[in-house]
Parts: sequence; C-alpha cells; structure tokens
Amino acid sequence: TDQDFSCPEPCDLYRIAWTGDTMIGDKARDLIKEHGYSWVFRHAPALLDADYAVGNSESPITNRRKRWDPDRMWAYRMKPIVASELQRVGLDAMGLANNHAFDRGPEGARDTRRHLDSVGMKIFGVGDDQDEAEAPLLIETPHGTVGVVAMESVRSAGQEALPEQAGTPRLRRQTIERAHRRAREAGARWVVAYVHWGRNYRPIVFEQKRVARLLVSTGYDLVVGHGPHIQQPVGRIDGVPVLYSLGNFVFNSPGRFQKLDKPPYGLVATTFLGPDGFEGIELKCLLADNLVTDYQPRPCTAQERSVSLSSLGPEVRVRGDIGVLTY
Repeated sequence: TDQDFSCPEPCDLYRIAWTGDTMIGDKARDLIKEHGYSWVFRHAPALLDADYAVGNSESPITNRRKRWDPDRMWAYRMKPIVASELQRVGLDAMGLANNHAFDRGPEGARDTRRHLDSVGMKIFGVGDDQDEAEAPLLIETPHGTVGVVAMESVRSAGQEALPEQAGTPRLRRQTIERAHRRAREAGARWVVAYVHWGRNYRPIVFEQKRVARLLVSTGYDLVVGHGPHIQQPVGRIDGVPVLYSLGNFVFNSPGRFQKLDKPPYGLVATTFLGPDGFEGIELKCLLADNLVTDYQPRPCTAQERSVSLSSLGPEVRVRGDIGVLTY
C-alpha cells in the first residue's frame, strides 16, 4: 500500500467488523456450566468495537440431537441460548454458508434462523430453496447500502441450495454472478463476498486464488474468507483486498494447532466505509488455541501480534497493535 490508513477518533467512517468461524459448546461445555457463557466470550466485545459486526456460525442453533449424516466425523450443534449470547457480545448478523450448516438437517437450519430472528439478529447464506439461500444481507449505512453475499465451496452431499431444495449457496460462477446482480438490484452500492473455502489448517490453495479472481472480476468490492481455522495472508486483486481466511473467532473445539504445528491465530477485520466506498481495513489478532487460553480466545500479546501480523504479507502494514491496509 502507498500510505498508512487511520481514522482518528471520533471516526466519521462506518465501521463493519468481520469475524471467522464461531461454534459455542463442544469441549467447553463443562466450563460453560461452571462459569456461564460469559466465560468463552470474555474478550469478544472489545474485539467487536464497530457499528455492525458479522460472524460465521459454523454450527446450527437447535435442540435437535439427531445427526443428518450419521457417518460424519464432526457434527456440531449449539443450544438456543447461544443466539442471545451472540447478540449480547455485539454480533449483528451470522452467515450460515458453510459445511456444518446442515449438521442437524434442514430442520436444524430452520431452527437457527428462528432462534437468531427471535433476538433481532440477521442470518444469511442458507434457505429452504435457492432464492432464499442467496438473499443478500443488506447493511444500511449513512453512506449507502452494503450487500453481503455468503457462499461456500465445501461439497457436503445434499446441501447445495437448488430451486426446490434447501441448502447453502455453492461457490461457483453462476451463483457468484447471480448473487452479485441480486445484491445490486436490492440497492447495494457495494457488495462483499463472505466465503467459506480452503482446506483445514492448510495454506492458501489454488482454488481459493482462482475463485478470488472470479469474484473480483464479477465486481465484488471486498472478499472476506473463513473456513481453514487458521489465518491466511491478505492479497489484492486489481485493487480489491482479499482476506483469504480470518481463522477462528470463538470456536470451542480443542483445535489441532499444536498437533499440526500451525500458527494459533485468528483475525477480526474492521472495514471503514466512507461516502465514496471502503477506505481502509484494520486487522486485530486473537489467540485462538483453546489449549492455551482455556477456551477464552483473547487479544494477542505483543510477541504474538508480531508473528501473526508480519505473516499476512506485504499488503498489510503493522501500526501499533493492529495491521492496516488501504484501498
């Protein structure tokens, strides 16, 4: 980037925070029983200091115990109370376009939408048919509407949204183009692709780069990725930032960071929107290894930040305790 980005307080730009994979419960159940949900969310509000915050719910919110696919190795569910906890810590909308959306079947996905709606949160990226699943999240700002489209590339059998089938939008050319056009027709001045892709605990793969180029050439103004459970470097295609993976946010599985010797960091990205569009992005590092944090993801220490932010690539400049990039 040619210049450092900053928005001095009071900042007059509209701030949208973007987070990665979120799943509450699992191996943190006993801690939650003892300390309450505030235990795992202790540091979340400070990370979500923005006008609007978006997350990826990598688990249905439902009381249904029966797995949709009994042979699946990992199948998650979150209790209905989690919906109000997500809202309480500052999240406004949750995408559900990921490979765990149907862990409890179409009924579990419907439960998720119902529970989030009951606490005033928005959900996008899943539906009873293709039309509903591809409906964009519309964020109204003082500068115009931001449309957010959730799509996923993980090929879970029977989960792709079709004209007469419940599911999630598949990350393919037709969907990319149709969803972008639909967001524009709904009034969005800017369109963000919020995508679940890549391979768990692996570096950026060729397919991510190929699809990122397709997203940019279609006209998306920003690409925000998640899915691999680890942070990945930041790229730029024809001037458009591509955040390949934010990694985990509050994700209550033990993780395989130590076993696979992978950096245990996640990112929270805050975009700054002005009258002429996005002007800059700030990246905060969080330590996502639950075996170290005892299931309380927290802001990185100075040493951890140095390792995390310096590995994001030349597009990101380190300023104090954050990474920054400009448009």
